[in-house]
This record gives sequence, C-alpha cells and structure tokens, in this order.
Amino acid sequence: MISFLYYSLKSQLVFIFENQGGLDMLETTLVALQDITLDKLFDESGSKALCSDFSKLMQQGFACLPAGICMSTMGRHASYDQAFAWKVREADETTVHCLAFSFVNWSLCEKTAVIYV
Repeated sequence: MISFLYYSLKSQLVFIFENQGGLDMLETTLVALQDITLDKLFDESGSKALCSDFSKLMQQGFACLPAGICMSTMGRHASYDQAFAWKVREADETTVHCLAFSFVNWSLCEKTAVIYV
C-alpha cells in the first residue's frame, strides 16, 4: 500500500492533506490531521534520515529515504520499505507550498505483549 502525506511549510510543519492510505497508516481522521506534526511522525532513525537529507530535499526538490518506522496516532509502529519526499510549488514556481511524502509498502505492526514470569 502507498500513502501520500502533505505538510504545510508554515511556522510548524503540520499535515494539510493525505490520501486514505495515509489516514490508515497514521490511524487518524481528516479532522485530526492538523494535530499531527512532522516531528511526531518518524521514529528516531527516521528523523535522523530526514534531517540528513533535508538540505538535499530543499535544493534538488526531492529525496529518497530508506526503510524505516513511523508512529501512528494510536502509538503503533508502521513500517515502510522506502519513502520519497518532494517539494510542491505554488503556481508561480518560486514559492514552496508544502512538502509531500510517499511511503511505499507500509504496514502496521501489532504490539506484542511481554509477560515476565
């Protein structure tokens, strides 16, 4: 499954749109979307990968991110095989409207209970 997520580039990076796959991956609704910021999406290694490729994303207009894990709003992990990020420009072609992300082959991971005896 492929999900598409779009973040505004205002003072805080918040969701402005996503497809049904993105809603399913984050276990959220369109109404609750603006409560999810980009820093809440990725786990630590995903955040590091995005930070290391962020300048490339802003200069070249796109970046490919390695396989990783996202966090749903319900606290579950969503693993993905690869992610792509790109800039979406305004009609004037000089202003960046938002950042878009696509997560390829994602799936929600079930939490496992650990029982100590």
